[in-house]
Amino acid sequence: MRTFLLVFDDGNGPDIDLNGFVNALDEDAEILTLEGHVGFIKSALSAEELSKRFAQFAGSSLYLITEMSKSAYAGRMFGEYWDFIKQDKALSSAA
Repeated sequence: MRTFLLVFDDGNGPDIDLNGFVNALDEDAEILTLEGHVGFIKSALSAEELSKRFAQFAGSSLYLITEMSKSAYAGRMFGEYWDFIKQDKALSSAA
């Protein structure tokens, strides 16, 4: 599983169905949203494929999806966000 950062602007349009978006991804995909228009996505898909699929839900909204490297990140976030980012399903499912 890879970890991605999703940042989007839904402008004045209708709310984006994030649950529908994640359900349209691979079987083990999941999202953890931050207040506002930011989410962390876990998926085996590429950034390009996630972007294609998100476009179906985003309409004309602007958005960015980028893969997060597990080797270098820092900041001040609540523990649940760090737990989500650091979690590696491939390793935990093998245990």
